[in-house]
Amino acid sequence: MHSVALTPGFSKHIVVVGAGIVGASTAWHLAKMGYRVTVVERAANAEIALGASGGNAGLLSIGHYPLTRPGASLRGIKWMFSRTAPLYIKPRLDRELLTWLWNFHLHCNERHLARAMKCLAAMGWQTLEILENMLQEEQIRCDYARDGWLDVVMKPENMAHAQAEAQSLEQFGYRWQRYDQAELLQREPCLRENVAGAIHMKDSAHCAPHDLIGGLVAALPKHGVTVRFETTVKNFRQTRSGTITAVQLENGETLLADGVVIAAGVWSDALARLVGVKIPMQGARGYHMQLEYPSDNAPAAPSTGMVLHETFVAVTPMKHDGKSQLRLAGTLEIAPLGEPWMNERLAMLMKGSDAYLRGIEAMTPIARWAGYRPCTSDGLPIIGGVRNKPGLYIATGHAMMGMTLGPVTGKAMAQIIAGKKTCVDVSALDAHRFE
Repeated sequence: MHSVALTPGFSKHIVVVGAGIVGASTAWHLAKMGYRVTVVERAANAEIALGASGGNAGLLSIGHYPLTRPGASLRGIKWMFSRTAPLYIKPRLDRELLTWLWNFHLHCNERHLARAMKCLAAMGWQTLEILENMLQEEQIRCDYARDGWLDVVMKPENMAHAQAEAQSLEQFGYRWQRYDQAELLQREPCLRENVAGAIHMKDSAHCAPHDLIGGLVAALPKHGVTVRFETTVKNFRQTRSGTITAVQLENGETLLADGVVIAAGVWSDALARLVGVKIPMQGARGYHMQLEYPSDNAPAAPSTGMVLHETFVAVTPMKHDGKSQLRLAGTLEIAPLGEPWMNERLAMLMKGSDAYLRGIEAMTPIARWAGYRPCTSDGLPIIGGVRNKPGLYIATGHAMMGMTLGPVTGKAMAQIIAGKKTCVDVSALDAHRFE
């Protein structure tokens, strides 16, 4: 084993584990502050766009509710034995899963929702401003558009619930508009005539997430960041007092560090446990299908991203390599990591979309994807330093909101490391709150 010493003349060295949107954003902001940064990523460069960041729905839905909505745990129990339910939890006797489910249930209440939304809503306003600055500075082309998203409702009796949720966000400054059936069909001719209406959340955005994360990671070396692909962490070196001083790699190399950020998504828990830190998360697998419009006689495309209210399928139009595409994404599947894909859950995306959208059957499937979302039991991410482990920082647990909240998380994490006041209040996101 050999060590890589810090190069004289450079500032403090920070190692970021994970090159998803959270890790890449953290590295970008640290480099802008003058830190010397190394990003360690287990995947190959060509696979970056296939990770959880690149595979998400592409909806940057700021102000979105966390998973821990009132009643969500009871619905989860109801759905537990259905392999085609929007949230599928594979039944198994697993102490950590049972503990996670119980804590999840305890947080599915109005009191926690109010506390969570105060934090998430504030992060939402900041994150798009930060992202837009990054996209402009790095000239990243990812079909970004700040045009909101539509909550498309099929059953008339569900319109009141959709509107009530939008109204609850007014206190945080979020804007919305209700469309009745006729208005919606005039705006979105791609929808079938049996939809009841929609709520337009105006302040959000959408993008091609694989192009966003690919562009951001490619931009890091311009700022002096070293990105190590196909590099796996074996352990961390620490002093007797617990201070983290280095990252030990599987290839026998050691990277000396003044600070280490674990931003490895669902893999963060296993990494943190190497130094005795537990991050109570479950990996929830999501799926997407990428469809391409035919060159002739193409069906009408959505004007913006949307979520189909009753089937929980996210539909996002995006352009890639000059071609018009549509991404269908959704479902959460909590099961042991590494189990085979559930093809019936991929089929749910097509079936759940066809009920709302015209012309789905005429489109060509060009890609299928599945990946894990790191889900905490209280629905909030973990952002901050680790007590009794000086030099160790955690940034994970964003569930389906990683792409949306990654930019603000990266900026806040860089500010924490620099000892500066954070751009948003992250006190509710402390890594030790589960103790």
